[in-house]
Amino acid sequence: MSFRYLGNKTRLAHWIVGTISSVLPKGCSIADPMCGTASVSLALARTGYSVTAADALCFPVVHARTRLLANEPPAFKAVGGYEKALEWMRSALPVEGYFFREFGEAGQPANGRPPRRYFSANNAAHIDGIRAAIRELSADGALTEIEHSVLLHHLILATNKVANISGTYGYFRRAISGPALKPLTFEALTFEKSSGRHVVLQGNVEELASKLNSDAVYLDPPYTKRQYAGNYHVLETIAREDEPVAAGDGGLRPWTDQASNFCYRRNAGKAFRETLERLQVPHVFISYSEDGQVEEQELLSILADFGGVTVHEQPHIRYRSNGGGKDGPVLERLYHVNMA
Repeated sequence: MSFRYLGNKTRLAHWIVGTISSVLPKGCSIADPMCGTASVSLALARTGYSVTAADALCFPVVHARTRLLANEPPAFKAVGGYEKALEWMRSALPVEGYFFREFGEAGQPANGRPPRRYFSANNAAHIDGIRAAIRELSADGALTEIEHSVLLHHLILATNKVANISGTYGYFRRAISGPALKPLTFEALTFEKSSGRHVVLQGNVEELASKLNSDAVYLDPPYTKRQYAGNYHVLETIAREDEPVAAGDGGLRPWTDQASNFCYRRNAGKAFRETLERLQVPHVFISYSEDGQVEEQELLSILADFGGVTVHEQPHIRYRSNGGGKDGPVLERLYHVNMA
């Protein structure tokens, strides 16, 4: 799968789940309310936990529904089966719609600025065609919730592969790159059955914390100042299936209502404290980078107010979305707070 995502834990999932399983017996329930690409949620499910996954943004919820709840290829009766659904997406008629206009190299943005080169003209029109076709099927009641999510999940993955970006959707490259000229591709997913009972929710962690009824919670908060809602606005628009006003040179959708306090140095410590105050669970595990907005000693001081703290560390490759930033490995820390 192709995920361009700040803080994506795919490479760390085995270590994270292994550490959690040394404390929490398999068969227990655990919540992942900041699930992102749902990589850790899926790894927990594979290990035998019942997982509640959630996120404040819509496109991670699409990923989580597909990866956790689709245990087998959906029937897709409306189009003749799963393989037919993939072919249907590949052959969708192009439409010169919202994506073509606002994000395509040949577009004419509504605010009068030059074309935003997020996508080639062909790919932007193909994305519009698929979006229109999905909306039509959905309006006709021809898709189940899982089928709907699987189609959007496929479209997000395909879009990521051809996006003309350096790493995030904060801005686009000046010239269309070679990968961005390739057509959209739709590859069959591997659907997995797991023993747990899984739930996927929509909402920010502050709203959900007091409602999580599980044996443990795994928190993976943002650790940089870059807001996910702004850096992944294109994917959010695909997941929401809307056509918001595309503002400024980058074409950002309105996103400040989805801003995370964890991204602001002045608010991050308070966000940790308020989240922990609302959680009513025996164990909390927190994945946080040494590059985070809250320094280690400050975070340890906050966590110690809620129980005994154990820290596990793992070096890994630092994410660099645009070739800039620090070089070398970064230290990821997994904090275990025994709240019992």
